[in-house]
Amino acid sequence: MGLLSVNGGRARFTPRTLRAELRPAARRLAAVAVGFAGGWAVLYGALMPFGLGFVLGFAEDCFAPCAAGAALGVLLHSFGALSLRSICLLCALGAAVAVRWMGAKKLAVTALAGCGTLVGVALCFALGGNGGAELVFYSAADALLAAAMGLCLRRFAPEQPGAGMLLVGAAAAAALGSVQLWKLWPGVAVCAALELYLCCKGQAKAALAACAVLGAALCGADPAFAPAAAGLSCATAAAAVLAPGQRIETVAAYAGGCVTGALCVQPPGNAFQYLFNVCGALAVVSALPAGWLAPEPEEKAAPAPMDRPRFSAAATRLEQVAQSLSSLAETVNDVYDALPHRQEDFHWVIDNTYDTLCFNCGRRETCWKQEYAATMEGMEALRPLLENGGLEAAQLPGQLSRCIHPAALCAAAGRSFALYRSRKEARIHAEAMRTALTEQYSAVAEALGVLGEQLGRPGDPEPYKSGRVADLFTALGSPPQECAVTLDDLGRTHAAVTLPRTRFSAQELDALAGEVGRICRRTLETPQVLSCKGLTTLLFSEKPALRAVFGMAGAAARGSISGDAVQQFCSPAAAQMILCDGMGTGRPAAVDGNLAAELTARLLKAGFTAELAARLVNVALALKSEDESGATLDLISVDLYTGTARLFKAGAAPGFLVHGGRVRAVGDASLPVGILGGVNGQSRVVHLTAGDYAVLVSDGLLVDGPGWVAKQLELSAAAGEAPDKLAKTLVETARARAQKTGRPDDITAAVLRLEKCG
Repeated sequence: MGLLSVNGGRARFTPRTLRAELRPAARRLAAVAVGFAGGWAVLYGALMPFGLGFVLGFAEDCFAPCAAGAALGVLLHSFGALSLRSICLLCALGAAVAVRWMGAKKLAVTALAGCGTLVGVALCFALGGNGGAELVFYSAADALLAAAMGLCLRRFAPEQPGAGMLLVGAAAAAALGSVQLWKLWPGVAVCAALELYLCCKGQAKAALAACAVLGAALCGADPAFAPAAAGLSCATAAAAVLAPGQRIETVAAYAGGCVTGALCVQPPGNAFQYLFNVCGALAVVSALPAGWLAPEPEEKAAPAPMDRPRFSAAATRLEQVAQSLSSLAETVNDVYDALPHRQEDFHWVIDNTYDTLCFNCGRRETCWKQEYAATMEGMEALRPLLENGGLEAAQLPGQLSRCIHPAALCAAAGRSFALYRSRKEARIHAEAMRTALTEQYSAVAEALGVLGEQLGRPGDPEPYKSGRVADLFTALGSPPQECAVTLDDLGRTHAAVTLPRTRFSAQELDALAGEVGRICRRTLETPQVLSCKGLTTLLFSEKPALRAVFGMAGAAARGSISGDAVQQFCSPAAAQMILCDGMGTGRPAAVDGNLAAELTARLLKAGFTAELAARLVNVALALKSEDESGATLDLISVDLYTGTARLFKAGAAPGFLVHGGRVRAVGDASLPVGILGGVNGQSRVVHLTAGDYAVLVSDGLLVDGPGWVAKQLELSAAAGEAPDKLAKTLVETARARAQKTGRPDDITAAVLRLEKCG
């Protein structure tokens, strides 16, 4: 079934498509709500760590909405009055969001920015005479707790049952615990309803864990809730132990535990308010449909989960290999730095000439002792003559005219200078080879580390769907050797099926995508086929929300050979576009440009990041030949699920993005790859949507500057031109302008437009 169905000429969304469209918005709205709860919650009347902790730990698509909700919660908790604690927390939230927006991935960097800002602002207030040591102490405690929460959320996603979800529940309980509406205690009522719900579902361990964490959060929000938390703990223990998964019996056991727990409430008058809230929760849960409270059916164990230890073992081995290669590169560099280095200069030529000729000469004492200064001045004067390629006796300077062996002196000096230059070139070549070797080891080590990390977290398995997919292939006469259906961190479905070596036609692959998608209840892309050593692996991925349309055009400066090379393709989750401009024009530039583009494309398809691919391409160009080689590298990778675009430029001309009809140039000056031992590139992350354009150009197209290009792009985007037509228009206009200026160069334009998947 397609994403859109047509009825009477009008397109309508199917339920599956509607869920796919609403899921990202729902995640962000949930992040805002959780952030608001974290900003509102106060522990022990002073600590407010939840909001900052969630911003540090939430995923890339949720941390900014969470920060907005947390800031709103902080402001509303004090009814708009900005206290010193509120100012400190707001500054910390802003710093953490800014650092994550700038591309920081590691928790240590983000935590240092957010927590450091929190403590730093508090310290500034304290030094200024406001707040005192108490403000610094509480801010430091908030910073430590927020960093710990961020670490926990990075390791345990809040969308999945576990420590991350319990942290979110604790923030909600603490926020509700500080609210009282007449006789209603929302915190107690919600906690009771949740614990009873889990007991009715037969999830005894989850109920007991929630009881412990939520009870502690209630007590932290208001110590007066300690007796109520003890009563709820007693009720949860009774329901979880005596009758888990049996609706009527569970409700009865929970009610009995609540009555027993009421005896712990002092003074006795509070017992009636506690029981009033618990009874309300019991009534709400009891009124839920029976299907909502039915225990989850036990799923049969499928072979897919048994593969996880193998995945983990393979990931560990890859990580060990990566660490070994990285250590090898570091060891080579450390040994090189520790060894003494020869600092040979032209004085070595003079010393070698003396050793081979003058040492056995009868005038040695006169020339090298009595007239040392004049001799050295004459030998220094030989340097430009030797560098120009030859030395004759008639060219000897006046200081050396007294030499009794002029021809032998010229020959000895020439041999010494040739040996000196040979040793210098060998030293430079060895240095280049060492740099290339260690750079290769480091880049491959980082790539293996990334692949090992991906392999170590293959996603949450879905055994039931894995078994049904395996049954499908068995019914088709090709039993799979391995079959795994998983959900990634963003809730996207992936399926991997390994079969004996089998050939599939395009029609068969499309039919398989439809059948596997029907089993998984998702719309899947045509699978990627990998064949190796008698096995065929089919990789199914959920159909993205966007698709990429490519276009390109080019013109050579002279003749038909251009030094520019373009690669445009789609991997299972991203659209990739590469433009490489070889140095110069003609065939040599074409060799460098095509080599850089082809190697980059292969590395990206293999799973390397843009930065790692650039480092390996840099080494390849540096060692390609004895002549200097270099090429610019311009790359954009667009996530077709989220629209996140990552740009990488090394020596490339500015590119252009058209977002919402407005054009902006991106890119700063840098050096091409293949020139230096390392790569001087720049990365940037932007967000694109359907209808946006990304345009990469070579420097030949900007012969008259970027102004006319921006205007042309605005006109073409407003008209909705196809990428091929837009690229052709840019190249033809640039070629006409270059002919007027008389500065011909290779001209290339590569265009990508995003469209909604239909």
